[in-house]
Formats: sequence, C-alpha cells, structure tokens
Amino acid sequence: MKENQEICICMVGIDYNKASIEARELFSFTQAGAIEGMRKLRQAFTIDGCVILSTCNRTELWISGKKDKMEKTPWEMLCIIKELDIGTYENLAVLREGEAAILHLFELSCGLESKIFGEDQILSQVKEAIHLSHHSQSTDAVLEKVFQSAIGAAKKVKTQMIVSPGGKSTASQVLKILKSRYGKLKGIPCLIIGNGKLSQMVGNTLLFHEMDVIMTTRKRIHGHCNTYFEETDEMNQEDRSAEGLEGCRFVPYEERLLQLQTVKIVISATRSPHYTIKKRDAEEYLEALPCLWIDLAVPRDIDPEIRLIEGLDLLDIDQLGDEESKMQNELEREKAKAILQEDIRELNQWLLFRNRVPEIHHILTLSAEDVTKRLECVISSIDLDEEDKNRIQIDIEHAVKKSIGKLLFGLKGTLRDTLWKECIDAVQEAATKDTLKS
Repeated sequence: MKENQEICICMVGIDYNKASIEARELFSFTQAGAIEGMRKLRQAFTIDGCVILSTCNRTELWISGKKDKMEKTPWEMLCIIKELDIGTYENLAVLREGEAAILHLFELSCGLESKIFGEDQILSQVKEAIHLSHHSQSTDAVLEKVFQSAIGAAKKVKTQMIVSPGGKSTASQVLKILKSRYGKLKGIPCLIIGNGKLSQMVGNTLLFHEMDVIMTTRKRIHGHCNTYFEETDEMNQEDRSAEGLEGCRFVPYEERLLQLQTVKIVISATRSPHYTIKKRDAEEYLEALPCLWIDLAVPRDIDPEIRLIEGLDLLDIDQLGDEESKMQNELEREKAKAILQEDIRELNQWLLFRNRVPEIHHILTLSAEDVTKRLECVISSIDLDEEDKNRIQIDIEHAVKKSIGKLLFGLKGTLRDTLWKECIDAVQEAATKDTLKS
C-alpha cells in the first residue's frame, strides 16, 4: 500500500485564558531562544517545519509534517525543548489541527484572540515568528503559505474595518491606567526600561500626553547621531529606530537604578530572561513617595517581591486586560470573521490540492508504466538500436504523464473540492488495480 503523503498542520499552545503569568514564563522564548528551539526540533523529530510564536500572552508551537511519522505529540515536543515535565502543565495546553488551527491563526493575527481585543501588535509578532523560522531554516512551504496567508488576511481586515474603536493597544491600556491614577499627566516623570518596539509605542503615547519620559538604552552610536539604542542578542532582529520619540531623554541601562530617585512611574518592557530590577537593588534608591510600576514583559522584568515595598504598586501584563472592550466588540468580531472566510477557503483549497499532488504523480507513474508495458512488443519489433528504442520509451512515458496530468489537474478547476477528491481516489484505485506494471 502506498505511504500516506498527507501533510498535517497542528499547533499546541498555552495562553492567558488558562495559564497564569507564572506558567507562561516557563514556556516563553526570547528571539534567540526561539531560533535555537526550532533548530533543535528539526534535528530531534521527524517534521517538515516548525514555528514558535512567543508573546506576553501566549506561546505556540506550530508543526507541519506527516502525522504518522511524528514520534511525539506537539505538546511533548514543546515540553522536551523547554525541559519541563510533560504532565505537570498538560491541563493548560490547547491542541488544534487542520482547519481549526488555521482558523485560530487567522483570527489571532487580527487581534481577535488577544487579551486587549483588536490590538495591532500581535500581527507584527506573527510576522516575526515566521521570519525567525525562515531565518533559522526551520519552516517549510506549507507553514510559509499558512502564515503568509494569515498575515495577508489580517491586513485586509485592518484596512476594511476598525476591529477595535480607539486603536486599542498595550500602550493605550497603560495610558488608561495612568489617567485613572493621576488624572492630568503633564510633567509626571516616568522611566521606561528597554527601547524595543513596545517600549517605543508606550514612550510615544506618554510623550504625546506631555509626560517627562526617560528611556534606558544600551550604549551604541547610531550613524552620526549621539542617540543610544538597546542592543541585545534577543533584540537583534528588531527595528531599533527611536524615530518619533522627540522629547525623550535617553540614559544608559546601567543608570536605571539612579533614575528611581526622581520618577513616579516605572515601566519595563524588555526581552531579558533576567530581572531588570530586583527588590534588594531598588530599595536604597527609592524615595518614600507613592510609586506605580508596570511590568509589560513575559518572562517578567521586575522582581515580584518589589510589591512588598510600602507605597509601591506593581502591575503586570495580566492586569492590563480589556474584557469590557472585548464584550463590546462582538459585532466587529463577526464582521472580521466574515472577511477572513474567503482567504481561509482559498488556503484550504491550496492545502487540499497540495496534499493530493503526490497521489496524482503516483497515478501518472502507474499510467506511464502501463502504457510502456502495453507497447513493449511494438517497440521491440521496430528496427532501431537500443538507444533509440529507450528514447522512444522515455518520450512515450513523458507524453502519457503530461496528457493524463492535464486531465487530472484540469478537473480541479471544474469540480467542487469534495467531488474532485472522490475522483482522484477512484482513479488512484483503478490505476493501482488495472495496470500492466513492470
């Protein structure tokens, strides 16, 4: 019996819906960690491709390959590369396959599955995930197609409708919290630790509201400007441009503790695997004034024990959710899903066709062998040398494959998918049984 060539697309992930920030920290990846993890997966397991998507709210492992060749489940693969016990966190995992996985990725890319409903940052994170997979030579044609289709569809949704009125984002949620706490924000000093994309979004938002923003950076001269930029292994894929941060003061990362003496708000958003500020390091620099700290990172940047310091309030990413907005946007959710349907249908057709291509080639090979066998006596009786006879045989096989292939591939454009599938199944069975193969 011919080997099953159908490619399986599946994903496993944990996210804010079931997993606490403590659990999500264990499964999170830096950019460098994601690249290393994907390379390990390709080396250790029989898969065609993989993508790791890791954000503050979720970690997802995407796998493509022949299901009957996979020695481990996607969840087992994820736990193995993270060196975590498979059973301990299994109740937090969600597994999706095939069309369910594809639908999830399309809706996720639009921000429909985000904690802050409709936020735009997830689309950049999906782009980054497939880029890192491609960069580490871990993806394949199937995952490339799936992710690029989801990205294209999300862009279409963003241009055709406003998923979330007011441009909801992490930055807007931070602003909402600060306004509720302080009212007018003009002149309030704020320290932002990190200068990646998220930090810049937050910084621009606060600068627009005339706050006194200080941003830490790694020391690096950029072109002819004396501007500092963060430069870490984890951030080396990001755009480090600080364009638009007019009025922001930059200080080296090493001076972050000194800034605690003068600011009322501290926001940290890096991809560091270690704390940017620990309780014991911060205590001697803090003034005896009420202070709000917001940690936007997973794994967390700020030592949770800082909460024990009197007069200090620490919020993490899980406290920035916008459930009220999510409930109010059910109409927008349905509109977005309707827009996505055509792109999802086209992708599913592409996948169906691609999965049947090996079977069609098998049919063509059997048919060519059958014709060659039937013409064997005729060809052998022709007064030609063996080289010419072999060339005629090759030409016949090529013509048979081309002619039958034209018919079978042509049917794809005239028959509905289910009927085309039935047709290929029937021809496959007939070609296997009723040929004069050598």
